[in-house]
Amino acid sequence: MKRIRYIAIYGVLIIGLMGCKKEVADPDSYNPNVLPPLTHEGKNTFGCLVNGEVWVAYAPFTVGGAVAITGEFNLGEGYIRATTKSDEKHQIIGMFFKNISGVGEYYFYLNSETKLGIMYLDDKSPSDCSSIYYHDLNNTGVLNISYLNQNERIMSGTFEMDLVNPSCPGDTVKIREGRFDWRY
Repeated sequence: MKRIRYIAIYGVLIIGLMGCKKEVADPDSYNPNVLPPLTHEGKNTFGCLVNGEVWVAYAPFTVGGAVAITGEFNLGEGYIRATTKSDEKHQIIGMFFKNISGVGEYYFYLNSETKLGIMYLDDKSPSDCSSIYYHDLNNTGVLNISYLNQNERIMSGTFEMDLVNPSCPGDTVKIREGRFDWRY
């Protein structure tokens, strides 16, 4: 009798597992050559033009590995960190902000001591230059929050900024047409 009961339990489990469908990401949801659309749905998208070339946050899923978009937002301040990672490159863009009270135009949080707002390029590092870029204190850039829903924890907007490399004077990264739709 026990044997029949075990067979019945295993049979139900097998039938149940056969009915499960593995969610497969839409192959068109990530395209490294196209900026993500401007949305307000918390889709965790981030993209911009870096010196005129499309840059889109992407990190393949691995346990304990890189995450495409991370960050924090609490009491009007926080940061967003976007990563793009592949076999060829690993790059990070970080944006720090404070005094965010709703939809509107803001400037990135930085000062001469912190130099917050960075870009790390591990595949663009000549031997005599650092691979870390910081906000240009003379052209800090702008963050335009177009959607902020604190109940749903969604922030969306656009941004642009210039970043400089202190170890290579004159080496500037121009970030333009930036956009993000982030669930924090």
